[in-house]
Amino acid sequence: MTIKYSEQQPSERVRELIAETSRITETGEIPKRIHNDPEVHEVELERIFGQTWVLVGHETEIPEPGDYAKRYIGDSPFIFVRDEGGEIRVLFDSCRHRGTTVVRGEQGNTTHFRCPYHNWTYKNTGELVGVPRKHECFKELDTDEYGLQPAPKVDTYGGLVFATLSDTAPALGEYLGDFTWYLDLLFKSTEGKMEVVGEPIRWEVDTNWKIGADNFTGDSYHTPATHRSILDLNVFPPELSGERSERSGVDVTDCSGHSGMVAYFEDRTALGLPESLYTGERLSEAQAELADGLVDFVGTIFPNCSILQAPFTPDPDSREIARFLNVRKWRPVGPDTTEIWNWILVPEAASDEFKDQAYDAGISTFSVAGNFEVDDFAVWDGIAEAAGCTFTKQNEPTSNYQMSMDGMGEANDISGEWPGPGTVYDTNFEDGTLRTFYDSWSRAMSGEPIQ
Repeated sequence: MTIKYSEQQPSERVRELIAETSRITETGEIPKRIHNDPEVHEVELERIFGQTWVLVGHETEIPEPGDYAKRYIGDSPFIFVRDEGGEIRVLFDSCRHRGTTVVRGEQGNTTHFRCPYHNWTYKNTGELVGVPRKHECFKELDTDEYGLQPAPKVDTYGGLVFATLSDTAPALGEYLGDFTWYLDLLFKSTEGKMEVVGEPIRWEVDTNWKIGADNFTGDSYHTPATHRSILDLNVFPPELSGERSERSGVDVTDCSGHSGMVAYFEDRTALGLPESLYTGERLSEAQAELADGLVDFVGTIFPNCSILQAPFTPDPDSREIARFLNVRKWRPVGPDTTEIWNWILVPEAASDEFKDQAYDAGISTFSVAGNFEVDDFAVWDGIAEAAGCTFTKQNEPTSNYQMSMDGMGEANDISGEWPGPGTVYDTNFEDGTLRTFYDSWSRAMSGEPIQ
């Protein structure tokens, strides 16, 4: 199946906004307006969410044949399902008869999906197997041609399931590119696979989807200000927060169109993780050494999949620090509305006690009521508000992403000394990771590959 998209060019005004953003690596600035503009939003749905690889879920969410969940790629509804043969499928959730969505529940287990409108029925493979009064009303209907339509391409990495609406998109491995070197630190450093604990928690925030996605590329600059209260509470103790010289950090930019931040100790610690779970067997020697000393990692797979690994504790007085993996999707609902999907992952081989501890640490920090989350909500909505106002439309102000550019800071390019790919800087206080995100955005909005 090929999903066709309009070839109509964006308006001249939107093309100008894209062109201005494309110069971010030279100017360090972008137009504020792209963070709350209805026409930009519509072009994003087509040029970005209609063409790139987007996170659907994790394979451990649907472990048994017949397990399914309702998901979205941009504004398009899909059924994320494991069929009776064990194959993972991503099926467009629209009946081939009148077009209504077939699945109304958020998740469940079934061998068949039955449309509530006229009861056309499909196997969980998508095959049409039931048409009421077929021999009377649809004698010549070829049911083989009227199954639920699959996403053009579906693939997995580290258990994460991605899909794309474009049949001309590159293979997932090619799209992720060199960034897999860093993903492997997170998904291949423990015994067995990672698994989702609980259900993905969802909530809406009054901001543009790009705000969270760019923040999670590694905006360490906001932490001492926005998240001062977390540091004061010792949820992230001083010995882990960069206030001790033993902690090192780098920013990884221009990594196949993706970017992130790595913080680690030179000495090996496997921080917040039972020693029995750590293994470097599936990693290179350089990866294994870095993974063992990893304090935290945060990065964004363009466009809207962010991954954070960190050791926290929900109660510093009585609970030990536990490492968890937070996977997040920033789903665009409107130009100033984002639905956040939030998964907590832990090593499948961990004890139930550790899984509970890691889940509690993740939920109390990075979830709808988490300490970090409420801080970010308090400022992110203001970005969208200012971006969509009359003053911005009339005066076209810009937002600044110049940290670490010439004359602005002391970030040193250590790519030649660093074992991993990408352009790498010896600090977490620079904006190269965010500039990479908006460079990829402008490329995708221009119909170009992000790398």
